[in-house]
Amino acid sequence: MIFFKKTDEFKPAQKNCFWKYWRVFCICTLILGEIALLSQAVAYAEQPVKIAIVGPMIGTSFSVGIQYKVGVSAAIQALPDGQLLGHKVDIKTYDDSCSIPIAEKVALDLVQDPPAVVIGHSCSMATLVAAPVYAEHKVLQITPASTNPQITELGIKTIFRMIGRDDVQGKIGAERIARQHADKKIGFFYFPGSYSEGLALTAISALEVRGIKPTKIIKEIASAASYAGSIQDFIDAKIEILYLVGGGLDSGVFMRQLRQMGAQCQVISGDTLVSKVFVEAAGDAGEGIPFTFPPEPVKLSTSKKAVAAIKEMGLEPVGYTLLAYAATQTWIEGVRRAHSFDADLVATAIRRGPVETVLGGISFDEKGDIQTPYPAFVWYMWKKDKRVRLD
Repeated sequence: MIFFKKTDEFKPAQKNCFWKYWRVFCICTLILGEIALLSQAVAYAEQPVKIAIVGPMIGTSFSVGIQYKVGVSAAIQALPDGQLLGHKVDIKTYDDSCSIPIAEKVALDLVQDPPAVVIGHSCSMATLVAAPVYAEHKVLQITPASTNPQITELGIKTIFRMIGRDDVQGKIGAERIARQHADKKIGFFYFPGSYSEGLALTAISALEVRGIKPTKIIKEIASAASYAGSIQDFIDAKIEILYLVGGGLDSGVFMRQLRQMGAQCQVISGDTLVSKVFVEAAGDAGEGIPFTFPPEPVKLSTSKKAVAAIKEMGLEPVGYTLLAYAATQTWIEGVRRAHSFDADLVATAIRRGPVETVLGGISFDEKGDIQTPYPAFVWYMWKKDKRVRLD
């Protein structure tokens, strides 16, 4: 260290030496700062971005959870080097058991370390309770399967759905009944819950607008050991056409018991009959029942690569698999457009224009409801364990 008095003056050699060391000090400080910033940037780039898949991973609807995982995983595998904006994408799965309290707890736990996006939930009642939690914590949510209209009526700008609404599906069901069975005795059988009640009541209202009043309407508890009492009521009322709305397992059990008791009424139903759980529970009683579901994306030219990739994994693109794939594609495209993982920015980017997915070119309205160039729902039935298109 150089000591000097205020009155002293540096000699030329001393001045040069001082400024030389000062410049070296400044340069070293700048270099160290740049190294620190570079280290932070590298650490940020190496930090993975998380996708949370939430749905029924165990229990009677576990097949939906499996379909979600297959669809999301296949979509992420299609990314170059498995990265998005330079980040590796990690997939985590969470079980909500299609239960309101479990779904709410899962959502509250998730937002403690928020993912970039939630692909889920499945059951509408689970989505309805979880959606406000994700919205409050700025987490984007895309549901492949929840059809209750209330979901996109919540006014949340960061939620989207890949499937049509029950108010559309219920009207399609009512239209079929009115067109083909208006002169017959009509019954409705549904369970408590936002999905089942919403779809059934929409169809009932759509029939009443046409001047058709159902003869018998029964709401029954889910997961009952026997539906014999309700079935006997339908038999006594001489019901000829029955609109059945419920989960895959409950609907399958009901159908098996319906036929075992000798009821001959024709049954039609909604999108939950797409589940293999229904086929397994109903057995032969599940054959030939018309039910609504989105047009089969496997048949679209836009899904060929995805279908091939999923089959190479030793799996089949059944049920909600390609809807989950499309949900992931939608998020990826939103991130690329926004150059960000921020939920608000990504949501705005998704609404900016059509998104090319395995479902074809899709878009979303201001509420987050999907818009497709083809009908939201068409008619299918099971025939020898194969889903066959009707009409």
